[in-house]
Amino acid sequence: MLSALLLLGAAPAAAAPSEPAPDPDATATREGPVVIVGVPGLLWSDVSPDTTPHLWEMAGEASIGNVSIRSATSRTCPTDGWLTVSAGQRAVAKRAEFTVCEPAPTPRSSGSGAFVPGFDTFMADNRDSEFAAPVGLLGQSVREAGGTTLAVGPGAALGAADGRGHVDHYLSDPADLTADRLDGVSLAAVELAELTSLHPDPARASAVSEGAEPAEPDRDEVPERDREEALRVVDDRMRALLDVLPEGSALNVVGVSMDTGPSELTVGMSAETTAEGLNGDAGYLASESTRRPGLVVLTDTTPSALAELGLQQTAPTSGRAWHTTERPDTTGGAVGELEDFNTAAVVVGAAVPGFFTGLVAFQLLTYAAAAFALSRFSGRRPGERGKRALVLSVTRVVALAAAAFPVASYLANLVPWWASATPLAALLVCVLAADALVVGAALLGPWRHSVLGPMTVVAGSTAAVLLIDICLGANLQMNSPVGYSPIVAGRFYGIGNIAFAAFATGMLMAVAGIAHELIRRGMRTLAVWVGLAVGATSVAVIGWPGLGTDFGGVIALVPGVAVTVMMIAGARITVPRVAGAVALALGSIALLAWWDLLRPVNERSHFGAFAAQVADGDAVTVLTRKLTSMLGTLGNWQLTLLAGCALVFLFLVLRRPTNWRIGALQRAYEDAPMLRAGLTGSLVCALVGFAANDSGVAIPAIALTVAVPLTLSACVWALQGREEEAAEGSVPIADTTRA
Repeated sequence: MLSALLLLGAAPAAAAPSEPAPDPDATATREGPVVIVGVPGLLWSDVSPDTTPHLWEMAGEASIGNVSIRSATSRTCPTDGWLTVSAGQRAVAKRAEFTVCEPAPTPRSSGSGAFVPGFDTFMADNRDSEFAAPVGLLGQSVREAGGTTLAVGPGAALGAADGRGHVDHYLSDPADLTADRLDGVSLAAVELAELTSLHPDPARASAVSEGAEPAEPDRDEVPERDREEALRVVDDRMRALLDVLPEGSALNVVGVSMDTGPSELTVGMSAETTAEGLNGDAGYLASESTRRPGLVVLTDTTPSALAELGLQQTAPTSGRAWHTTERPDTTGGAVGELEDFNTAAVVVGAAVPGFFTGLVAFQLLTYAAAAFALSRFSGRRPGERGKRALVLSVTRVVALAAAAFPVASYLANLVPWWASATPLAALLVCVLAADALVVGAALLGPWRHSVLGPMTVVAGSTAAVLLIDICLGANLQMNSPVGYSPIVAGRFYGIGNIAFAAFATGMLMAVAGIAHELIRRGMRTLAVWVGLAVGATSVAVIGWPGLGTDFGGVIALVPGVAVTVMMIAGARITVPRVAGAVALALGSIALLAWWDLLRPVNERSHFGAFAAQVADGDAVTVLTRKLTSMLGTLGNWQLTLLAGCALVFLFLVLRRPTNWRIGALQRAYEDAPMLRAGLTGSLVCALVGFAANDSGVAIPAIALTVAVPLTLSACVWALQGREEEAAEGSVPIADTTRA
């Protein structure tokens, strides 16, 4: 939020050159029309040589990819999808029940064209929504450029209508589309609705074509259609469409929605028609929205169509035009990869609720067991020393395993678990195996004899894995339970908020562990420089557009690094110093956003996109949406409970005096003062991250999931060291100082 205010103040200086106005003659440069074919519910698992031979042949010639169809809500109905295509921004059609999709309004004939009833209501509702979607942008852009529009089907009319809700030509049935109808058309939108539960019956379609106003059908009376039969109909209609498309037409096939089951990634294809037939780059679709080969978002459809028409992308379109990247040589190989990616997304989406429930339960059980162990088995009579040693050792292993759970969740994606016959079980096995490997590395090396050694290995592994992952394209975060999902579509590249919390905490705790060893050897100055170097590198990677690209992460990380380094240096933490760190974070964000703003629109990350919104005066909508999301996370009782219990355990249980008459945390601080530096910096980073990110309480919850178990492992080591000293007779059991 603070960075946004800084950008607001600097908006006049940071404003990018305005985009050129559309050329009225631009649409005349293309021989044929740009055709958007919307097929609600079409998945890559539906496309096969047997059931859909024409679609399969198209997949061999066209650029193909998965489409993330997330609109303004988590359930994308056909009307939501078509309105999103119209706006180039996440849109929604308000409905009485969230779980029930409603049909698009029947267009009213006007000569050869038609008007969409209530279109002004769709525009107003979305203009006032959290995404401020400019419904009508696509059709209006074509009209202002001197082009003409044609829509086939009620949904397509929503997508192609201009700012008045008007399309120049309208057909209710795809079977009526001919080459003559496409003559002189600039943009055509065609709806093949056979796979949606809202598919209209033929009698109603016939009545509409004759200009009548039939009653809306009763949803309960819409018959269930056999999916394979419906796919054959879609395939035949696509063949018929290809037969009538003029040469030089641009064809974009998009699964615009998913109303017949849980959300999935749908089909996307792009190609051009030539005298020899369909001709595409035979690659994967990609865009700057996702920066991932084979994955685009629904909002990309709009700027892609505008680009194919020779028109400039206009704000506030959030999508980016498609481009093509390499793919496997065979159609089967390419389609198979797209299916596997969707499978992983669906499995992870289904696993997330249970995963976080298990994570919270495991953490709480760890805290409860550790509290009992510290109370029952710390400093008791000599006869229980063997039992105490075993209990404390087990507690230490469990603590390290709990702290390693997030990084293990990312490492699991090194194995293609989604290709298993039981992908959910395979995911769990991979996570547990990776966790065991990290804990084994922490406990088997020579560093196991140091109070912060094992902690540093787990923390360093967490930070190193995520840092390398960011630099290599963040593939471990995609489709991870603690990463991001292409179906949820909150983020597609860079570092996600949950991953940031794990990375920042791991990095700061690792820096503290390294500093402990350096200072123990009399090299405090080197420890400070190491902390500065690691912290500065982390900030650069987290904030750089195209790498971490995390707006709020820089704001949170800079104060955390500053506090940790100041404590390593032995300097006092004062208000002016903390304010200076905050100012540095805000200045860094403003500089990165300004630099990104200078890049072409189609190459900007969300840094530059937000800076453009600030310059245009549209940033309030974004800030309001993020603030609402941040406050709304407090309603996530699991994460709120996890964060609260972790803080209680840290500041009450670990500080409560044991039989050594000193708290375990204080004992660990005495053995390793730098532990305080890493823990304090992590807490500062988590607190600022909570305020600066729309993920809200998830930031401190995940940060504490890493920091508190790591701190517990150090506390247990300190108590074990005390036990050994007492066993040797060098220190009385009740003594409060070490010999």
